[in-house]
Amino acid sequence: MALQLIKSSTQNIGVRMRSITKLSLVVAALVLTGTTLQAQTNNASITATATVQTPINVVGAQQLSFGNVFPGVNKTVVAMDLANAGRFDISGQASTQVTLSFTLPATLGSGGNTMPIVSYAGVHAQNSTQTGGIGFPPSVGVSPSLNASGQLWVWIGAQVQPATNQAAGVYTGSIVMTVVY
Repeated sequence: MALQLIKSSTQNIGVRMRSITKLSLVVAALVLTGTTLQAQTNNASITATATVQTPINVVGAQQLSFGNVFPGVNKTVVAMDLANAGRFDISGQASTQVTLSFTLPATLGSGGNTMPIVSYAGVHAQNSTQTGGIGFPPSVGVSPSLNASGQLWVWIGAQVQPATNQAAGVYTGSIVMTVVY
């Protein structure tokens, strides 16, 4: 029996040796031929871009001036009054639409006294002389475009309504225009 065990083991060793030899030959053939065992890959790329626009610049160029106001007599400054209407100058990206919104005071104040502003009117134009200007209600806002040079002018007019017993004084209030691309 011992002889059979040896004979049987020897046969298994021979089979294993042939298997190892075959495997070694396959590996050597793959290495020699340069064949790699890798998964196929593929890729692509895209470009990310961003164009930075010219920043918006807003200047309060002229104050809304009612001048002398008398008790009990309403005073109006129309938006087309180049000398007395308030004016904002805007510059930014050429030919780009902007949105204008306003914070409008309901009254002007002097010390503890107030005087109501009963209405507002606005005009926007692509030139400083209002040629081709377009009227709009500032309380609603508007979305005009800057001109080819990136400029826009906006005028604001209003009407004050002093009481018949309005106290004398210099009355003021702030009109704020916000501009957004």
